Amino acid sequence: MFHRSRSKNVDFAKLYEYVEHAYGEIPIVKKRRKNRLIFNILKYASFALIGLFVLVLLFLGINFINLKMSYQEAINGKTNIEYAIALLKEKKYVEAKDFSTLARENFDRSLEGLGKIQNNFIVKNFSFASSQLDDLENLLSAARVVSEAAVSASRLVASFENIISGQENFAALSTEQKRNFLKTLHDSEPELIAIRDDFNTAYDNINNIKNSVLLSPIKGRLVAVKEQMDVVRQFLDKAIPLVKLTPGIFGYPEKSAYLFLLQNSTELRPTGGFIGTYGIFEFADGDIIRHDTHDIYHMDMPVKDKLKIPPPAELKKYLGIDNWYMRDSNWSPHWPTAAEKAEWFFYEENKLLPAKNQINNFSGKFDGVIGITPELIQDVLKIIGPIEIEGVVYNSENFVNLLEYRVEKGYVELGVSSWQRKEVIGVIMNEMKNRLFSLDPASLYGVSNVFMDNLVKKNILISLHDKELSAIIKNQGWGGEVKESAGDYLFVVDANMAAYKTDAVVSRNIMYRLDQDVNGLFADLRINYKHNGEGFDWKTTRYRSYMRVYVPENSQLISSEGFGEGKIEVYKELGKTVFGGFISIEPGKIGNIRIKYKLPDTLAEKAKNSAYELLVQRQPGNNTESLSVDLKFTKNIASYSPIGFFANRMDNRIIWESGLVADQEYNILFDY
Repeated sequence: MFHRSRSKNVDFAKLYEYVEHAYGEIPIVKKRRKNRLIFNILKYASFALIGLFVLVLLFLGINFINLKMSYQEAINGKTNIEYAIALLKEKKYVEAKDFSTLARENFDRSLEGLGKIQNNFIVKNFSFASSQLDDLENLLSAARVVSEAAVSASRLVASFENIISGQENFAALSTEQKRNFLKTLHDSEPELIAIRDDFNTAYDNINNIKNSVLLSPIKGRLVAVKEQMDVVRQFLDKAIPLVKLTPGIFGYPEKSAYLFLLQNSTELRPTGGFIGTYGIFEFADGDIIRHDTHDIYHMDMPVKDKLKIPPPAELKKYLGIDNWYMRDSNWSPHWPTAAEKAEWFFYEENKLLPAKNQINNFSGKFDGVIGITPELIQDVLKIIGPIEIEGVVYNSENFVNLLEYRVEKGYVELGVSSWQRKEVIGVIMNEMKNRLFSLDPASLYGVSNVFMDNLVKKNILISLHDKELSAIIKNQGWGGEVKESAGDYLFVVDANMAAYKTDAVVSRNIMYRLDQDVNGLFADLRINYKHNGEGFDWKTTRYRSYMRVYVPENSQLISSEGFGEGKIEVYKELGKTVFGGFISIEPGKIGNIRIKYKLPDTLAEKAKNSAYELLVQRQPGNNTESLSVDLKFTKNIASYSPIGFFANRMDNRIIWESGLVADQEYNILFDY
């Protein structure tokens, strides 16, 4: 049966493998092995889940106290900060400070508890949990710094409350109280900066919250809170420089004096309007101790045969004057230059006034020059309400028309001499001052907003001799300068040339088109003037203006259309190239100006490599209804600002449509 001759030994290993394989092929055995494999997988998985569950229980057990404490402190902090805000509204500043302090301490402890949880080994290595807790930390940190800001704000407001001592308004304060008020305002800058920095930090904290699942139920509320914080931040950014300026301007710590110029924007001139009225204002410790106003001709007419100053060529040619006087001193669109010239004329003419015309009674030195346009007065009337003078009610809507009629025609009906016809302006300003100083403290926020808004729009122009305060004004863009610019630049300046008050019925539209090609950047500027007047009367005639366009220095004129006599002048001034020419437009007609020019190669090179910038400045008092900026480049646009305007981007082209109520900057970055 066995043939031993073929094999000396039996190979048991192979035999075992063969038998095992054969056994494994039996169906019932195969099923048993499969079930055993599934069982083993489930068994080990269960062990793992049980282990993980034990670790989670251990983690929760260790951190439950921290978690509970952190949550409870956050709730307490929220309650306390809400109490503090309510107390601030009720003018209970000391109590508000106490609750703000409690809220800050609550959020400190909440963050401490959260930090212990975040430092747990499991949390650190579980990215989802870690990111959720990071978002919670950002929220708590924002709440903490807002509480800190509330502490500072409560303390600061309480210090003003102590000075006011229950007085209803600024006018009711004694001289000593006013001085202490300005001193506290002067010393409050560091604390205001700290409050602003707190809000900046809180804003950044909320901005750093990602798509949090944990905080998703309050996502809408977070957006609203961030918007409110942004409003506060922007207000403080504007208020801090104003706080720095106000004490010095209003006579603290030393008395101050200013030459005051009222520029009538219905008779537009480079810095806002014709200087029809001037004033001498003196301040001491917050009190206006002098506010005289006079007709500008009370300075110019008595010295017309004594002062021989050659006027700028354009004034001589288009206004028909042989001598230059204070009324035309604001020929430069650069307010520091115009203010300096107006001050110089005042000193020169004041020295030459005959004895019978010595109305100024001022032999000192001014601390600066302040110019305003009627737009500021209209906005102030919205705050203080209508005022009645000589039986006439002036409000924000009718102020300009009624005052112009009063000083040009109405004075005759009232039996007032032409020499005294503008004395009513001083009466109006005195009443406005009294009404402003009599406002309750709750109205001061609105008043400060009005003045800040008019500074931005350049309805108020300030030039100060104090270098520190002057630097603040310049940094804030409140000084009416022709600004320096490393990029593209556009500033359209009109000067009414004996066209009465016609600017009141003239509207303007500016269209700026820029094209880039291999040869550089080419600008196409169009300015449309619409004369909305119906004919000729005592304040309206054909519109006559000497218009200047300030563009980047070394720009090259290509062509121009629409100027009188077809002539355009090209020269350099204030670090810019200037295109200037005369225009004349009949009532009911439209005038079109078009200027084509090439920008400097330096700007073309910058746009070719990386970026493009454009600064468009607004002329004070200029009624520009619309501004269109249309830019086309050889590269696609990666990003741009501003994004809040009506902007239409098309790969390598972008068009902005807006108004021009303040200086506007445009910035573009290109794809590489």
